[in-house]
Amino acid sequence: MRRLLPLVLVSVACSGQRPPPPSPIATPLTAAPPAVHSAEAKPDAGNNPLVSLEKFSPLLSTPPLAPAGRLLSRGNPAGAAAAVMKTMHKSPPAGADVPRWQMLLARLREKAGNLRGAAASYELAAAVDWPLSSYAWLGAGRVLLRSGHVDAALERLGHVQLDEPLADETRLLIAQAADRNGDHDLAIKTWRQHLQSGDDASDRVDVSLKLAGALLDRAADHAKKPRAAKGADAGDAAPAPHEDTAEALRLARRVDLENTGSGSDALARAQALEKRALTTLPSKLRSKLTPLTTEDQLIRVKALLGAGQDDGAGKAADRLLKSLPQKRRWSSVGCEAAVLRGKALAMKHKYGDATDSFGKPIRFCKGDDVRARILYLAGRYAASDGRQMLAVKRYDQLQKELPHHRLADDARMHEAFSYYELGVEARFTQLLSSMPDDYPDGDMVLDGVFRLAMRRIEKGDWSGAASVLDRAAQLATKQDARRGTEFSGRERYFRARAWIATGEKQRGEKELAAIIRELPLSYMLQAYSYLVALDPSRAKQALEAGIQRSKQSPFSFEYRPEFDTPGFRRAMELLRQGELELAQREIQALGIARPGAAPEILWGLALLYSRAGSAKLSHAVARGLLTDWLGRWPAGDWVKAWKLAFPRPYHAVVEREAKRTGVPETLIYAVMREESAFDPRAESPANAYGLMQLIVPTARIYARPLGLPYDAHSLERPAVNITLGSHVLAKLGNRFSNNPLLAIPAYNAGPGRPRRWLHDRPSLDFDVWVELIPFRETRRYTKRVLASRAAYTFLYDEKNADDAMDLPLKLKI
Repeated sequence: MRRLLPLVLVSVACSGQRPPPPSPIATPLTAAPPAVHSAEAKPDAGNNPLVSLEKFSPLLSTPPLAPAGRLLSRGNPAGAAAAVMKTMHKSPPAGADVPRWQMLLARLREKAGNLRGAAASYELAAAVDWPLSSYAWLGAGRVLLRSGHVDAALERLGHVQLDEPLADETRLLIAQAADRNGDHDLAIKTWRQHLQSGDDASDRVDVSLKLAGALLDRAADHAKKPRAAKGADAGDAAPAPHEDTAEALRLARRVDLENTGSGSDALARAQALEKRALTTLPSKLRSKLTPLTTEDQLIRVKALLGAGQDDGAGKAADRLLKSLPQKRRWSSVGCEAAVLRGKALAMKHKYGDATDSFGKPIRFCKGDDVRARILYLAGRYAASDGRQMLAVKRYDQLQKELPHHRLADDARMHEAFSYYELGVEARFTQLLSSMPDDYPDGDMVLDGVFRLAMRRIEKGDWSGAASVLDRAAQLATKQDARRGTEFSGRERYFRARAWIATGEKQRGEKELAAIIRELPLSYMLQAYSYLVALDPSRAKQALEAGIQRSKQSPFSFEYRPEFDTPGFRRAMELLRQGELELAQREIQALGIARPGAAPEILWGLALLYSRAGSAKLSHAVARGLLTDWLGRWPAGDWVKAWKLAFPRPYHAVVEREAKRTGVPETLIYAVMREESAFDPRAESPANAYGLMQLIVPTARIYARPLGLPYDAHSLERPAVNITLGSHVLAKLGNRFSNNPLLAIPAYNAGPGRPRRWLHDRPSLDFDVWVELIPFRETRRYTKRVLASRAAYTFLYDEKNADDAMDLPLKLKI
C-alpha cells in the first residue's frame, strides 16, 4: 500500500477530489499528530547532505517546472498552478518529489485565490511524513480558515508541531479561529502568548488591537453574568470585567501612542478601542486611567521623533517636562525627554537652541548613560552652531566624568576637530596622538589617528605622517584583512607612500608589493596603481604572486553535522519551494548564522542561499559574517567564495542596460551592491528606493523619456530600478568625461559637490583627494564602489581587470 501511495496522491490531486477530513479534536494546541504515511524515499536521504547543497535547485528552476516558474515571475500564479498540473498529468512525480510538488501546487493555488484546491493539495502534502508536514498542515488550516471553515481549520492546525519556528503563525491562526467561534478565552490566551514571545514581530500592532478587542468582548460577556460564588475554586472565577477593560485600554493606548501616521487604519482602530474601553470603565477607574502617564508621554515623543515629526516631538517633549513636578523634573523620564527635545531642535537645524536646551539637564541629570549622551550631543550641536569652545568644554567634561563610557573616545576625536576649527593645531595633534594610550579599546581610535596622519599629508608633511601611520599600522595589524575592502591596508598604504616621499623608496615599494599580495582588491588598488607608476614589472610580479598564493590555498564546501539536522532539512525544503523568509527563520532558529560560527557552516549557508536564487541572503552571509576570503585573491578554488560575495542577480536586465547606456556591467553591479546589498525593497531614511537607491524626483527625470513609471512602488521593481539607475550613471559619466571615476561620488552626493571639491583641492593626488571628501558617507561609499567595481571586473571581465585596478594618480582639471 505504501508503494502505491505516491500514485494515489497524484491521481487524487489531478482529479480535484479531497480526501476525507480528519476527525475533529477537542484541544488543538495539544493534539497528537495524526497517523501519516512515509514517502517511498524521504527528501534528501543520504549519508552526505552536502551533495544536496551543491546540487540543490528550487523546484521552479528544474526543467519540468520551468514554464510554471516563468509564469509565476510574471505575476500569474493561476497559470503557474495550471502548468504544474499539466506537468503532473504528463509525467507524475515519484518518491520524495510527490509531497514537494503537492506543496508547491498548494502554494500556487493559495496565491491564485483557489482556496479549495489549495486545501486539497496541502492535505495531500501533509499526509506524507517528510520535513514540511507541519507546514502543510499549517497551510491547510490557513486556507480553511480563510474559507470560513473554522472548526476544520482548528482541527488541521492541531497537527502542527509547535516546537518549530512556525509556532507563532500557528498560534495566531488558532487565536483568529477561536475569536470567530466566540471562544474569547482561547483567543486571548493565544494572542498573549504571541506578544510575550519577545519577538519584535511586524504584526505586533495588529495582534495588540485584536487582543484588546477580544478582552473588551469578554468583559462585555462577563458583565452580563453573575460573578463566581464565594468559596468557588479560584481557577474557575472569571476575571473582573474592568480588569480586561483596563488591559485593553493599555494595549490600544500603546498603539495610539506609537502610531504617528495620520489617518492610518491602526491609529483609527486603536482610538476607537480606547474610547470603547473608557466608556465601559467604572467612573472612578476611568478618572484614574484617562490621563496619560509620564511614561506614556515619553513613548509618544520617541514615536514622533522616529517618524521625523520634529516639531511635534519638540512640543510634546516640552509639555512632558512642564508637567513633571519640580522634584521629578530631572528624573530618568525628564532627562530622556530633554535628550529628545534637543534632537528635535537639531533636526530643524536649530543647533543653537538645541545646545542651550541642555543647560539644566547638564546640571541635574545624573545617570551615566543619559548624562554621557547629553554631554556628547551638547558638544556636537555646539560645534554645528559654530561655538567650538563650548563644544570643547562639553567633550572634555564627558571624558573627565565618564572616561570608560562608549562615547568617550568619540568625544575625544570630535574635541580634536573642534580645536582644528579654532586653528589650535597643536592641541588637535596632541588629542589625536594620545588616543591609542587613553582609549586602547575605543572603536574610534584608528579613525582618529588616521585623520591626524591625513592632516599632515594634506600639509605636505610626509615625514610627520610617517611616524603617525607607523603607530596606526601597528594598531591595525591583527585585524587588517578582516576590516574588509573599504579599510584593509589603509594605514600601511599611506605609510608606504610616506616612506617613498621621504626618500625610503625601496622600503616603500616593498610594502606596496606586500599589500598587493596580501590584501586583494582593497587599498591594494591604490598600492597597485602607485607601484605600476614606479615599477610596472614589480607590480605585476606582486599581483601574480598573490594570485598563485591563493591557487595553492584550498577552499571547498565542507560537510558539517548541522546540515543533517531536522531544522536544516526543513530550511532546504522551504528554499526548494521558494519560501525564502520561512527558510531564513528556520536557519535563525538553529543559531548557526551568527558572527563567530564555523566558516564551513557559513559557506554552506551562503552556497544554499545562492543556489536558491537569493543574492541578497547569500551575499549577506559572505560579506557580513565571513572574513577568510578577504585575505585570498579570487583565484583557484577561492573564486567560488568571491562570487558568493559578489553575485550577479538580474543579469539579463543589467546586460541589456549596460549595452544600451554604455555603462560597464561591473560599475552597475558595484553601485547596486553598495547601495542596497541586493535588496530590491530597500528604502533609505532619505526616501531612496530599490536596488540602486533612487529618489522619486531623480527617477522622474529619467523615467519620462523612457516611458517608465517612477513612483516608490515601481522603483522596487528590479527591471525599472536598474534601467533608471544605469541611465543616471551614464549621464554622470558624460558630465565627468575627463574624470569618469567622479561619477561614483556624484551618484551619492550629487554632481555639484565633486566639482566643488575638485576646485577646492585641484593639486591633490587622487588617493588623498578621496580621503579628504568632506562627507563621511560619500568618502566611504566611493572607496567601497571602487573596490567592488574592481572585484566584479576581476571575476567576470578578466580582460579589463588591469584597467579597473589601475586608478588615476591625479585628477584632471
